[in-house]
Amino acid sequence: MKRIIPALLLSFLVSCNNVAATTASSEQALTDVRRAIEMVDATMLHGFTGGTTTLRMYDTYNTQTQQGSGTADVWPYTAAMEAHCSVLEALDMLKDEAPELYQDNHDRFVTRLKQLFDCLDFYRGTYTLNSYAQIKSWSIYGVHRSNTRGSAAVTGIENVYDDQMWLCRELVRAYRLTGDDAYLTKAEYLANYCIDGWDCCLDQNGQEYGGITWGPGYNSKHSCSNGPLIQPLVWLYEIYKTDDEQQNLRYFYILPDGTRTNEMRRHSDVYLDFAKKIYAWQKQKLYNSSTGVYWDMLGAPGEIKYVGEGRNKYRDHVDTGNPTGTAYTYNTGTMLAGAAELYRITAEQNYFDDLNTVCQKSFTYFAKGTRIGGVVFRSWPSDPKAEEGFNTWFDDVLMRAYVDAYPYNTTVYNGLPYAQNALESFQQNLDYAYEHFNRSAMLPINLLEGWDVSTGNPDVTKGFHQMAFASELAMLAVWHQRMAREAAAVSSPRSAAPSSHAYFNLNGRKAGTDLDTLPQGLYVTKGKKVLK
Repeated sequence: MKRIIPALLLSFLVSCNNVAATTASSEQALTDVRRAIEMVDATMLHGFTGGTTTLRMYDTYNTQTQQGSGTADVWPYTAAMEAHCSVLEALDMLKDEAPELYQDNHDRFVTRLKQLFDCLDFYRGTYTLNSYAQIKSWSIYGVHRSNTRGSAAVTGIENVYDDQMWLCRELVRAYRLTGDDAYLTKAEYLANYCIDGWDCCLDQNGQEYGGITWGPGYNSKHSCSNGPLIQPLVWLYEIYKTDDEQQNLRYFYILPDGTRTNEMRRHSDVYLDFAKKIYAWQKQKLYNSSTGVYWDMLGAPGEIKYVGEGRNKYRDHVDTGNPTGTAYTYNTGTMLAGAAELYRITAEQNYFDDLNTVCQKSFTYFAKGTRIGGVVFRSWPSDPKAEEGFNTWFDDVLMRAYVDAYPYNTTVYNGLPYAQNALESFQQNLDYAYEHFNRSAMLPINLLEGWDVSTGNPDVTKGFHQMAFASELAMLAVWHQRMAREAAAVSSPRSAAPSSHAYFNLNGRKAGTDLDTLPQGLYVTKGKKVLK
């Protein structure tokens, strides 16, 4: 009895702590998603013009004069779709905890996401591309918006592969969140376009050179034109993989004698294969082992080279130089997210090791300690003024990668996983800016110093930045709610079923009682995490 009472007391205290953690995490999640909704609504009101069928995103917005100017490129426009997807993901996660919030916002965000997708057509254009292994007409998205649908300039440097990749990612998310097949059809199309940009020319050893150039009009190969495709490719693999999947995707490649050929393959095989190939290529070519983060690019001469003539004229390989450029947060973020996704579906040790190394190294490299009013904050890269630079959105990409990596992150700083340290830092900075510098639900790019730190016009912002902040808040809400459900499952792992061997996913829902029959992933049973 003397031994049982302390054990019961300890169990009770642990349970109480988990209940408190669950409540705090859920409350923070609700605060975050409400703020995200407010910011998206404000940005759609002030950062866009036109009707529901002619939506046009301003390049900049002056918070004092309340005037927008210029037209955003397709990349910032994609951030608006991202923010809507992130809010929808958070609303789905919190549906049971906040049914009224869900009811008030879910359908209108679905509707507005559809409108954004529809008006994406103003960036669309069509052209014929002589790529490495095929010649084909493509209808994809140009950098600049046209005044009429489907007539945007897309030849040469007027389209880049990374823009298609960011869109592909959000379109897959939109499909998963809404079930609308139109999103999946376009996502698959863009994925195939980007795969077509893979340098499949063979070296003297018969191996593909690999890598995707920045765009069809460039020879340089960038982190941003490779890493962003990994995550949506894994998602597409999961969507298409079924027991009866047929070989109905035509895949083009080059034989050792230089002949261009093709064959039919399964979608899931191609998508998973390329997710792995792109990850391996970028790690080999652009990972900086001395810093633990990723270089920006491999430079190359500007002239595009071809082999053959006429109907047999194909793009040829051009040698690239050494890795160079600034180590931007997003280039490390896409690889961290890629490692998390590939580990989740393969359980291969190299992805787990990479994930934990990058969580640690990226936090150490990018997050710089600073003290404000006696409180220590971690500042992430920013820009001197809102009109120049893209670090606000770059940081968003890295932050959402920490959300993906958190379940598998075992490297620790100050008693917590590095991913958790990073996410709590983002939360702290956003809260500080929201409480000190909020202007009609808009925040300055420097969250810790405010609007007046900028040179030039300190009152200017971009919808691009505001959508990034909104997406961060929404994904923090998702993370907090996952934490809450995990704490609840650990506190009472058997509450949902009488079986003492019940396995729960990180959302706190029972997944099954036989681990062997469950999909690969992370589960909670008897208060402990188990990786399948």
